Amino acid sequence: MGWLFGRKRDAEDANEVLRRYNEAEAARLTAMTSGAAPEPTVDDRTRPAASGALSVHSTGAEFQVEDVFTITGRGMVATGTMRSGVLRVDDDIQVLREGVVQAQTRITGIEMFRKHVKEATVGELAGLLLREKIAVARGDVIRPAPSASAAAEAIRWGA
Repeated sequence: MGWLFGRKRDAEDANEVLRRYNEAEAARLTAMTSGAAPEPTVDDRTRPAASGALSVHSTGAEFQVEDVFTITGRGMVATGTMRSGVLRVDDDIQVLREGVVQAQTRITGIEMFRKHVKEATVGELAGLLLREKIAVARGDVIRPAPSASAAAEAIRWGA
């Protein structure tokens, strides 16, 4: 709040700030999924901070790890947010740290707010129960492991 030309200026309405932020975020996500460069915004205060730890790919699923727990009798659980795609129970996955594969394992369960589910989709907060105890840390990215047939196709086509 402040005074401008003898009139008291009100602070911005919280609803207006939230609306502008949501519009900017929707535009950024649309640009990310379409592969186009994001359009510059008039007000940079509404633009969310870019995360250098997450790389954007046109295919596949990405799960951004926020925290890791070991639960007695259950195993290791990586909690976080699905950034793209879908991960399902019994999917083979790999853990990437700064773009380098750290480990590979399988998802044995997925929980969201004390409910057991079969899959996690984009934007959902979830906990992935992992088969083995592996090195997973905050900021890591979990992706589906390439299948043997996909690897053979990549070699065949020279990718």
